[in-house]
Amino acid sequence: MDQAEKLRQIVQDLKQKRNARETRKARIITVTSGKGGVGKTSFSINCGIALNNMGYRVLIIDADFGLANIDVMLGIIPEYSLFHVIDGKKSIEDVITDGPCGIKFISGGSGIWELINLSSHELETIIRQFEGLDNIADIILIDTGAGVSEKILRMVLASNEVIIVTTPEPTAITDAYALVKSSLAMNRNVAFRLVVNRAENRQEAKIIMDNFVRVSAKFLNTKIDPLGYILYDDLIVKSTKQQKPFIIEHPKSHAAKQLNDIAYVLTSTSFESNSSKHSGIKGYIFHMMNFLRTRKI
Repeated sequence: MDQAEKLRQIVQDLKQKRNARETRKARIITVTSGKGGVGKTSFSINCGIALNNMGYRVLIIDADFGLANIDVMLGIIPEYSLFHVIDGKKSIEDVITDGPCGIKFISGGSGIWELINLSSHELETIIRQFEGLDNIADIILIDTGAGVSEKILRMVLASNEVIIVTTPEPTAITDAYALVKSSLAMNRNVAFRLVVNRAENRQEAKIIMDNFVRVSAKFLNTKIDPLGYILYDDLIVKSTKQQKPFIIEHPKSHAAKQLNDIAYVLTSTSFESNSSKHSGIKGYIFHMMNFLRTRKI
């Protein structure tokens, strides 16, 4: 009887673990910036690799409408993109491309925007395909374009969790603040995390983060979480020219260490609690479509 009871308990535990895997939703994190050229896409790629090295399955969706850059930065030419899914020629699994160190990515571009042109039946079919991504990835990074355009705002508004990347340049900081302000004017539930890239030193990065947090709290009545910083490093420039992620080419560099620190903070207990707000990629698409069809920016 004891052996039979133990066997039943084992079977029950396996069922519970299977059900947990089946119901678990991917954590959706949008990566954006107020200004182009701040290293947003490089951050997405290298952060994805850092998260993968920590044991998370990572998928990056390249959602830059005009200038899809992930494939260029990795030196990988995808055979298919989201356009092929929208057209019904390929499944969502078919358009996933393998990247370095186990990460995966989807070339999206304006294919995501084409969702608005689908009928209800077509959209339902596409969303069912998107749901499969929750079983493929623990974390989905959505790399948007830069700026405060209508399309960028809609993608940010659909997400509960957003990483905004800036540099010490005054225009980059001002544009990042404008993006936060415009987003919060329409959806107070967006949680912003701040990354300062290419800072000259730790003191400069800390001053920028502290000022951004203070001004946002005072004038926007919102809490911005400083996620971390990456100091300027010639090795990053060199790796970019070689189309190689710096966290792979120079894993012992200061930049790689700082990126790993950011990934650790991003997945720490205090931040994981926010992921409970997400309903996976299906929820993200539904939220985005809601803004596309019912709101005018």
